[in-house]
Amino acid sequence: MNIGIIPMRYAKALFAFAQDKGLEEKVYAEMSTLSQSFAEHSSLKTVLDNPVLKNKDKHKLICTAAGTQVSDVYARFIELVLHHKREKHLQSIALMYQDLYRKAKKISIGSLVTASPLSAETEDRMKEMLMKDKEGTLEFKTAVDPEILGGFIFGIDTYRLDASVATQLKRVKTQFMDKNRKSI
Repeated sequence: MNIGIIPMRYAKALFAFAQDKGLEEKVYAEMSTLSQSFAEHSSLKTVLDNPVLKNKDKHKLICTAAGTQVSDVYARFIELVLHHKREKHLQSIALMYQDLYRKAKKISIGSLVTASPLSAETEDRMKEMLMKDKEGTLEFKTAVDPEILGGFIFGIDTYRLDASVATQLKRVKTQFMDKNRKSI
C-alpha cells in the first residue's frame, strides 16, 4: 500500500473524530507538539520502531511527546494506531492532521528569517500585509540566522522567497565557476 495513503486515512479519521467531540483544536495542539518532538528527537522514531518495546510503554512515550496532559481523543487514537501497528506512520499522521486542520480553519503559515532581530512593529506590519488579501488567520514565525549575512528568507504556505545575501553570493560563485569551466 502507498505510504502516503495510510497516514492520510488515519489523519482524516482523527480529524473527523475530534470534530465530533469538539476537540479538534486541542488535538491540533497535541499533534503539533508530537511532530515537533519527532523533529527535535530523531531517536523517537527509532524507539517506536523497536519491536521489543511493549505497546503500553509506546503509548506512554507518545503521549509524553505530545504534551503533559493529553485529551482522551488523542489517547484513544494512539491506542488504535498501536493496535494496528502503524506507529511508524505517526510523524506523517501528525503532519497531515495539521494540514487538514489548517485547511478547515483557513490558517496560513508564514515565516521570516532575518540576519538580525526585527522590531515588533515591523513584524506586525508584515503580518498585516500578508493577511490583507487572505481570508482566515496566520501562524507567523520569525527567526534570526546570522549566517544569511543580510536580506531575508520569507515563506507563506507553499511559496518561498530567498533574498538572503548568502544565497546571492552562492549564485554568483556558481555562475563564476561555471563560466570558468567553460573557458578551460
